[in-house]
Amino acid sequence: MKRAIIKPDSCKNCETCLVEVKCVNLAIIRESSEDRPWVDFYKCRGCMKCLSYCQNNAVGEMIHPCNGTPSQGW
Repeated sequence: MKRAIIKPDSCKNCETCLVEVKCVNLAIIRESSEDRPWVDFYKCRGCMKCLSYCQNNAVGEMIHPCNGTPSQGW
């Protein structure tokens, strides 16, 4: 199962975050304009379209195996 993740070392905290604006699942959250965006894993569907939205390449891909074993959280 794929999910997007914001890489804090690459994120420039743009005033208008295209990843936040263009995410159709509204999975990118920013509490205030001073805070860096983060991905809500409950809303992210793993389409990975956001990889092409960020001009700073601050979006990465996290892969969580679906091996049938239960785990806490995502």
